[in-house]
Amino acid sequence: MNIIRKIVRHSEYTAEVVIENPSIARSARAGHFVMVRFTPDCPRIPFTIVDASPADGTFTIIIHKGARLADLIGSLHEDYRIGDVLGPLGQAFEIRNYGTVVCCGDGIGFVPIIPVIKALKQAGNRVVTILSEFTSETSCLRANVEPYSDVILHSSEETATLELIDRVLTDEKVDLTVITGPTPMMKAIAECTRVRQIPTRCILNMVMLDGVGLCGICRVMVDGKRMLTCIDGPVFDAHHVDFDQLQNRQRHFV
Repeated sequence: MNIIRKIVRHSEYTAEVVIENPSIARSARAGHFVMVRFTPDCPRIPFTIVDASPADGTFTIIIHKGARLADLIGSLHEDYRIGDVLGPLGQAFEIRNYGTVVCCGDGIGFVPIIPVIKALKQAGNRVVTILSEFTSETSCLRANVEPYSDVILHSSEETATLELIDRVLTDEKVDLTVITGPTPMMKAIAECTRVRQIPTRCILNMVMLDGVGLCGICRVMVDGKRMLTCIDGPVFDAHHVDFDQLQNRQRHFV
């Protein structure tokens, strides 16, 4: 249980880790995450479940852009037994055939949207994927979504991403937009889709201590109500999230 069965290192700071845990593998859905403590001295860290194989009893996480975890990544190996894994946690994304879905995430925050893209495509949607802040360091993530994207677009900075979004929303009949990444970018995209009356879901990537609603650090205001990203999210209606309040909180905890 909680044994690493495979590890693929894309760089010093990026690794895909396949973990054996039949219970999590059976229950995991797009949008779920796990809290992992690799060693007794390591803090609990939330990771998106990017893939799961019930037949093999395994699920996959991606450690990405974690410079402070470089030593940890270097110490991991096959058959390594992880100290603690809790999950699946959070609320699953509502997967159905919406029609045409635009999915946008930035280099650092792209990981949470990977399982959603796969599930949406398998449900029959036409998926347009936009990778913001696309660089050589983040290009390794493209392979995870390429088989499930009808169109993949890249941008190297936030301004270019907003221009891409605007162009796609103008040229296509978009039925749903899914966003993740930096708070200012999500706020700007949410405003862009709001005026077009396009439903938009955001996947929040928040600092958490326990992942089960006890610490309260991951609070977010949605429709004027206090919600917890770990138990009420991580997926929320982006048109009802108070992104200004969210950014103020992140200044304290990020």
